[in-house]
Amino acid sequence: MPRRHLFVCTNPRASGKPACGPRGGDALAAAVQNLLIARGATDVLVTTCGCLGPCFDGPNAVVYPDAIWYAALEVSDAAGLVEHLIDGTPLAAKIADAPGTGSGS
Repeated sequence: MPRRHLFVCTNPRASGKPACGPRGGDALAAAVQNLLIARGATDVLVTTCGCLGPCFDGPNAVVYPDAIWYAALEVSDAAGLVEHLIDGTPLAAKIADAPGTGSGS
């Protein structure tokens, strides 16, 4: 069982609508995976997934079991996400409310 699991939205949507996939979700997931491989981290997972909620603010991601939600991610945030996955230190600048809660992570 993985220690932590990152889900990255890579959802495409109809032309002209905001979506995590076209905004770099796939590239972000690949960058995180490559950094994890380089660090030899075998007890964490990265999974691409469909919509996680607020498409207008993507790419979005969530780390479990921590239930930390992230929004407005960029490929340059990959190293910070890796630190969260390995060391448990969240990428504070990108933490978002869980969709539908308005309560934070």
